[in-house]
Amino acid sequence: MKQNTISIIGTGIMGRGIASNLLNAGHKVRLYTRNTEKIRDLKNENSEIFTTATQAAKESDLVILCLTEDEVVEKEVLRSGLLETKPKVILDCGTTSLPLTLRLAKECTERKIRFYDSPMTGSKNAARDGQILFMIGARKEEVADVQFFLDICGKNTVYCGTVGDGQKAKLALNMIQAGIFEVYMEGFALVQNSGVDAEILKDILLQSAAKSGIAEFKFPFVFSGNYETHFSLKNMRKDVFHAIELAKESRTDLSLCKNLPSIYDKGMNAGYGENDFCSLNEVTAKIRPPKSENP
Repeated sequence: MKQNTISIIGTGIMGRGIASNLLNAGHKVRLYTRNTEKIRDLKNENSEIFTTATQAAKESDLVILCLTEDEVVEKEVLRSGLLETKPKVILDCGTTSLPLTLRLAKECTERKIRFYDSPMTGSKNAARDGQILFMIGARKEEVADVQFFLDICGKNTVYCGTVGDGQKAKLALNMIQAGIFEVYMEGFALVQNSGVDAEILKDILLQSAAKSGIAEFKFPFVFSGNYETHFSLKNMRKDVFHAIELAKESRTDLSLCKNLPSIYDKGMNAGYGENDFCSLNEVTAKIRPPKSENP
C-alpha cells in the first residue's frame, strides 16, 4: 500500500476521527487546529502538528478541509497563503456556502490545483468509526486517486456530478434533518400542552412510520437532557441559512422550512450554540428528563 501524506486543516470533532483512521491505515498526516493542545494525543511517528494551516498544507498529496463557517474557510484557505503551497488536490469536507465553494474552485483552477467539494454527514461517532457518508461534487473517475481517503474514512461516497453539486445536496440534507427534528419537537410540545406525557408519544413514534434515524439517534439525548455535541446547533443554524439562500437563488418555495432560521436563532440567543442541535428542545418542546437523571 502506498503511504500518502494528507493534511487535515481543522482537526476538530470530525477531523479528529478522520485523522485517527488515516493513521491507523498507515498514512502520514499533517494536522492543524486552532487549539493544538486538544490534539496532542494524535502525535506519533506518522503525524505532525502545526500552528498554521499553511505550514500543515505543505508537502502533502492531499489537503482535507474540515472547517466550519465561511469566514473561517476564507481566513485559513484564501487569506493565509495556503493555496500558494500548490497542493495537488483539495477536498472541502466541511459544509460551505455555494458562492464560496465556487470561488474556491476558481482560485484553485487558476493555480492548477484540483478542488472538489466533498461535504460529509455523520456524527463524531461516524468519523471515529470510518462511517462517514461523503457527497462529492465530481464523477467517480475524476477522483480515483483520492478514493483511498474516501474508502478509509467513509462507509460510502455519493458522486453528485460537478463542483458545487456536493454542497447543494448537503445543504438540502441538513435542511431536511433540521426540519424533521423541529417537527418532532413541535409534536412533543403539542402532546404535552394537551396533557399527555411526551414519553407516550415517543413510544408511539418509534413504533410507527414516523420513526426515523433522527428519532432513534436524538431522542435518547433529548429525553435524558444530554446535549453532548455531535453536531452543534450553531453549525446546523449555519447550514439552514445557506440552504435558504440556495432556495432564493434557485427560486424554490420552502413553505415549511422557511421558518427554520428564526427557530435556530432562538436556540442561539438562548445560549445553546455550542451544544448539539438537539438542545433546541430547550426552546421548543422543553421535554424534561426524570428527576433522578436531572439532579
